[in-house]
Amino acid sequence: MSRSDTKTSKQRAPWRPRFTFGYLISVMNSIGTAWVFVLLVIINLDIGGRALFNHPLRGVPEIVAMSIVACVFLQIAHTLKVGRLTRSDILISRLEACHPALKNLVEGVYYLVGAGLMIIFLTASYPLFTRAWRIDEYVGAQGDFMAPVWPVKLIILIGCAASAIQFLLMAVSSFRSMIAAGRAVHRNSGGSR
Repeated sequence: MSRSDTKTSKQRAPWRPRFTFGYLISVMNSIGTAWVFVLLVIINLDIGGRALFNHPLRGVPEIVAMSIVACVFLQIAHTLKVGRLTRSDILISRLEACHPALKNLVEGVYYLVGAGLMIIFLTASYPLFTRAWRIDEYVGAQGDFMAPVWPVKLIILIGCAASAIQFLLMAVSSFRSMIAAGRAVHRNSGGSR
């Protein structure tokens, strides 16, 4: 085997799927998006059944109410990652132009506060999940439509944990950028104080 053959064989390493945190939250986002489409179909079938046959689908209000919460928590971490979480950027934009290190510090603190809030939501939601699991809580009426509540409570826990991790990753990134911006300013000033 020649050197060129070994070089190309090293370049063509077998494909291995990379399971990363970014991939996980992208999958969660995709599931949330697909579930929104399913809700659209269910709601339209309910309206059509009600209008055309005077026979609506059972449990649609309960399914929609639980699903909206589940979709939000499935998608919130990805929304944060791609920068679509609602926030006011007036101060950040001004700081970015004048003081990039300070801008990164403010963003890092913002992300740490967000992580703290998600951890609070996580710890507050855990007892609700365990209670729903333990007593087999459900929505709907017996004999008509019943759906367990614990899957939505579990999705809330997963979404809170994923969002907290994403907030922490973004905080670390902001603090690293702050340090790099501070070093750049120090270098540009000639290292003098």
